[in-house]
Amino acid sequence: AIVPTAAIAPILIIVGVMMLGSLKNIHWDDMSEAVPAFFTSIFMGFSYSITQGIAVGFLTYTLTKLVKGQVKDVHVMIWILDALFILNYISMAL
Repeated sequence: AIVPTAAIAPILIIVGVMMLGSLKNIHWDDMSEAVPAFFTSIFMGFSYSITQGIAVGFLTYTLTKLVKGQVKDVHVMIWILDALFILNYISMAL
């Protein structure tokens, strides 16, 4: 590798701390905002994949809006992305 791992590790730690710093801006009182944010951050760490974390965040956002009866607040593009994420998970399972 051109750049040694010892040089990359501190940068990744700084980026992680900066990402965690944005969690303070979330309205933790609103469950339709707090639950997806929580699952997004947790799944990013557990799966080692930002993409998988975002996918889970989109799916839980739609699910919380569905449970709260606020389906009209979910944009059509989010429904499309949810369908694509579900198809992605199905294709990974096969």
